[in-house]
Amino acid sequence: MTLDPITTEVVLNRLRETTAAMAHALFHSGYSPILRESQDGSAGLTAADGQVIMVGGGLQFHSLLYTQAVTSILERYPVDSMREGDSFISNDPYLAGNSHVPDMVVVTPIFVSGTVVAFGVSVAHKADVGGLVPGSPGAAAREIFHDGLRLPPVRYWTQDGVNAELEAVIRNNSRIPDVVAGDLRGQVGATRLGTQRFQALCEEYGLETVLQAMASLIERTSARVRTELAAWPDGIFEAEGRLDHDGADTSTPIRFHVRATVTGDHLSLDFSGSDSQTSGPVNVPRATAQSVSLLAVLAASDPTIPMNAGVLDAVAFHMPPGIVMHPQYPATVNSYFPSAHLVYACVLAALGRFNPARAVAPAGLATGAVAIGYAQGRSGKRTVQYELMTTSLGGNSQHDGAAMLLPMNHFTPGTPVEIVETEYPVRISRYDIWPDSAGAGQQRGGIGFIREYEFLTDCTLTVRASNHRYTSWGLFGGQSPRLSRSILHHPDGTSDELDIMATRQVSAGTKLRIEQNGGGGYGNPRDRDTERVVDDVRNGYVSAEGAAQTYGVRVE
Repeated sequence: MTLDPITTEVVLNRLRETTAAMAHALFHSGYSPILRESQDGSAGLTAADGQVIMVGGGLQFHSLLYTQAVTSILERYPVDSMREGDSFISNDPYLAGNSHVPDMVVVTPIFVSGTVVAFGVSVAHKADVGGLVPGSPGAAAREIFHDGLRLPPVRYWTQDGVNAELEAVIRNNSRIPDVVAGDLRGQVGATRLGTQRFQALCEEYGLETVLQAMASLIERTSARVRTELAAWPDGIFEAEGRLDHDGADTSTPIRFHVRATVTGDHLSLDFSGSDSQTSGPVNVPRATAQSVSLLAVLAASDPTIPMNAGVLDAVAFHMPPGIVMHPQYPATVNSYFPSAHLVYACVLAALGRFNPARAVAPAGLATGAVAIGYAQGRSGKRTVQYELMTTSLGGNSQHDGAAMLLPMNHFTPGTPVEIVETEYPVRISRYDIWPDSAGAGQQRGGIGFIREYEFLTDCTLTVRASNHRYTSWGLFGGQSPRLSRSILHHPDGTSDELDIMATRQVSAGTKLRIEQNGGGGYGNPRDRDTERVVDDVRNGYVSAEGAAQTYGVRVE
């Protein structure tokens, strides 16, 4: 049977609504601020073989993780051993493909007429799963065992409810068990909602119709990507960037390199020129590195193309085992995000040479997280504050870079000041734009910011950042942004600058100042319209001195 276009679109829109509802349920049931406020998670659907169909909101680079997660579940639990009401979990990056140990994966089989026809999947960050420090990812990690509790694929839920023995193990290995268990149960609920909606859709339109619509989406996505690639000139372009260091050898930067080759409607991305996997925790799992690369492909071609298995069909990867973006067990991966962002920035820079109209200067590289363990939070219980460190995007041919967003995600918000101060014994004494922090250009990068924390009690602080020694770059004459910094100001009046990864025991009254740079500039700064420079000065984005020196514009 050939499915007509109207029915296809109706069914696909219903699936989009289903995955959007799954994501909505996930974020609105979250116990932790990192899930409910920063939306560090995702929920979506795969085919019965694990092919990604749709990811409904949240982090789109989770997409390829879904396939590996489903595959790992099926290897241990064949479909004939699954029952309606089952939900499975795992958080081992080398099995389930999750980006790091705090990201837990939930997989729920979807049955129609007694047969597994699809899976509901969710990936979401947990604020603490054990490990060396509160928040789990620590700078001192040297192998995956340091990153926290690792679960192989296991059955977490059945038609009778939660597996209490397994949940007891999870709770016993977390500093904040109620929060972690609450978030995990929310993930199960989101996937079960997707199951119900999918089954209702099959009942209304028939299973064969729904499966054909899903297959057509994958085929059309692949065709759209190939059409875009065919419009690019054949050729080879390369790009590279450097991470400050790996946390173990602080004197040696880590090289990320990509060689992009376009031939006809085919793109290959070769990362073999990158450095070997590291002893420290900056390695990035292969599935994550590939996913962020595919997001860069869409950004450089047509961002309206949906992220699903069809994008992977059009791109070939060469990632030899043992390099920093394809580490081998038991390498630690807990501080993967700055590395993943650098992969994204390099791929986007290389592809921008094929399609300059859609070229984007790299965002600020100062991504990461702040994790703070308190013996007692506002509620009176032990608690962990976990915040994502946002940055700002680079400029492009038409616009300045957007400010205070996470690269690749382009939406993930920082935790609101009101939420932080309500839940944790800390005061945000400053959250403000940082003048001259963005790369100058005809289209400048998004402006950076300053955020200051004052700790009201003794606590354990872990900062995982980047971009203190090596910044991102501009395009077509645009300039680099300034470097970022993290500074501790102690109650006795002394201060010291933190390295990109550090854990400290700090006393009440200590202040942490984070200076996050902006994105890279696009085009020669001297070509920027004078009125736009004047507006930047009046808005506090650029100083009068910076306007005169960089843009050649004097503002009185």
